[in-house]
Amino acid sequence: MALPSFDRAWPERKGMKPRILVLEIRDKDRVEASPLCWIVVEREEKYERDSNGEICSASIRLSYRRITGKHPSYESGHGQFDSSYSRFFNTVSLTSSSIATGSVYLGLPELHGQRIGTYLMNVIVEWVQQWPDAAVNPVELRMGQARADNKARRNRFYEQFGLEFDYVDSGKREGLSRPMQVRALNVVETWKKNIFEHTMFDHLAERLDAVESAQAKLAALNRAFVCLREEQKNAEARPFRWAIKRLYNQSRGLVTAGLILAVCISLFWFKTR
Repeated sequence: MALPSFDRAWPERKGMKPRILVLEIRDKDRVEASPLCWIVVEREEKYERDSNGEICSASIRLSYRRITGKHPSYESGHGQFDSSYSRFFNTVSLTSSSIATGSVYLGLPELHGQRIGTYLMNVIVEWVQQWPDAAVNPVELRMGQARADNKARRNRFYEQFGLEFDYVDSGKREGLSRPMQVRALNVVETWKKNIFEHTMFDHLAERLDAVESAQAKLAALNRAFVCLREEQKNAEARPFRWAIKRLYNQSRGLVTAGLILAVCISLFWFKTR
């Protein structure tokens, strides 16, 4: 029997990915290197319908948490992206669970620039495509988020999805997105270059395989250690006998070859007498 949170779902509109996915994050500049981290993303959708079964409001929440060791920090490494739709206002919000202006924040400061925010926002942009004629509620760029090290990246983040802004200052630190419809939004897939989706079962299976492989290697090392320790004990107990035996084992091939050669020479000598 399928597990709804981990297996692929099939709602009425189209096939969907599993509700819970594990993201493998690799450095966008060194994709061939080992993963930077693993992140679990859970997708929650809610729909309210009228008496005719038509959707009158909807929301989606993408909750994420970085997979860490036994003692994770709850101060960072997790967060959520929200979006919503209202038929009454015929609008969608890309950044809020209510029809209001807003912005998003990625609670993974050490992973900024690795397209994780792009992945999450792209899921939202794909979700709102259900209502192509709806207006996109303005996205607000706030002065407090416009630090020198991330202002340009923040602006590019929104602009890649087709949002255009009216800035209140020449430094483009604060502004509001211009009116647009959902159909004008861009689906962005650059994240596929360094982010790879795994089902929870596939991820757990890979981890179990890695553990079993490590255990097999450890068992082999333990057996080798036991053999070496036993040989060390024999050497310490009878050093002369151990040295002769080891010398014989190391030169056994040469001794055998020498004996064969001696026999051949003897046979040849007897035949030629």
